[in-house]
Amino acid sequence: MTRIHKNSLFTLIVLLAASLACSLAELPAPIQQTPDAVSPSSAPQVIQATATRPVPTAETLVEPASAPETTAPSQPLPELVEIALFDSQNGWGRSETALYTTSNGGQTWQEIATPWFGNGTYFSATFLDSQTAHIVSTNPENPASLLNITSDGGRTWQQIPLASDSPYFSAKTIPTSSGTLFLFENLGAAAGSMGIAISVSQDGGQTWERTFAHVPGETEGASLPFGGQKSLPAFLDAQLGFIGGSRPVENDVYFYRSQDAGRTWLTQALPVPANINGYMAMTKSPLTFAGNSQDILVPVLFSLPEGSQFIFFSSANRGQAWQASAPLAKAETYEFINLQTGWVWAEGSLLFTSDGGQTWQNLAHNLPPNINLRQIDFIDPQNGWALAFDLDFKTHLYATRDGGQTWVELAP
Repeated sequence: MTRIHKNSLFTLIVLLAASLACSLAELPAPIQQTPDAVSPSSAPQVIQATATRPVPTAETLVEPASAPETTAPSQPLPELVEIALFDSQNGWGRSETALYTTSNGGQTWQEIATPWFGNGTYFSATFLDSQTAHIVSTNPENPASLLNITSDGGRTWQQIPLASDSPYFSAKTIPTSSGTLFLFENLGAAAGSMGIAISVSQDGGQTWERTFAHVPGETEGASLPFGGQKSLPAFLDAQLGFIGGSRPVENDVYFYRSQDAGRTWLTQALPVPANINGYMAMTKSPLTFAGNSQDILVPVLFSLPEGSQFIFFSSANRGQAWQASAPLAKAETYEFINLQTGWVWAEGSLLFTSDGGQTWQNLAHNLPPNINLRQIDFIDPQNGWALAFDLDFKTHLYATRDGGQTWVELAP
């Protein structure tokens, strides 16, 4: 669910900088020796958690055409960096340091007490539904990283220790339509290269088998090259996965496919339009859709001397055949709810497609002109939210009930 985005790139240095900014935001770290398997070092703990600062809630989500109802007293909108709504009322949000839930469509947010926060704590979040979340947390003062799982909206948490030799270990869980869970680890990036590890769990994260890892000091021989930055991979089921990224090679799209849970990887060709040549490419994290093991969408930024082209490559048959969208000059953030229906934000314009990007409609929206969208989040073709920040970097949240044509600000 999230976020992610920028300008035309003319040199190798600019490409690499953009790649680091747009790939999975993990903490860089030196590559550490990793064990063959990731497994709990002790029995999971279940911890009761209660909200620290309850917030009054409104009964209904406000209609975009009218001003939002007010509740008193009301807290200011948290400095959210990510949201994930699962129906018109319920969802998650997170800031850089805290986790929140909403039960009224984003009008108010309740902070969730979590057992892992401390000085220096870093975490990534994966939201599966309105009640279920996976949080990978770590603290430089304590190398034992934790997978924190809740299935009751954050009231209780199960903590599963993850083996890691690095105090700066960073990772994120990847759910699949089959129920298999993957864990993606960033082992460190340097000089245009990035080491990663991939593990798989068939029991909801209780135990893990490592299927792939770059070995420290060995830069050759792996089926997924050590060279190049990597984006967050996506898996359609327990075996089939895709990963993108970028490397300083002209006319090269960094995109790989695995059919054995990440153990081995092969390059996956995409149908780049013939008129795009002399480019550097950055393949963003592939998009998959809940409950769907067939469809996958791959965003790719092509940087050319004369400008940039942003193309979405889609497959409805597990990557056997691909179709390219009509190119866009920019795509700062985007959201697709299926292969056909999506929205793109670029320099103040909100574009909409209902045919997989073959055509784009420029929506005459009423969002303020002085904001930048951090994230677009839709639950269906009509109902969505836009997480934004203004010129003073203040956070704003807007809601729409008509597919993005009109918006109302929530919790201003």
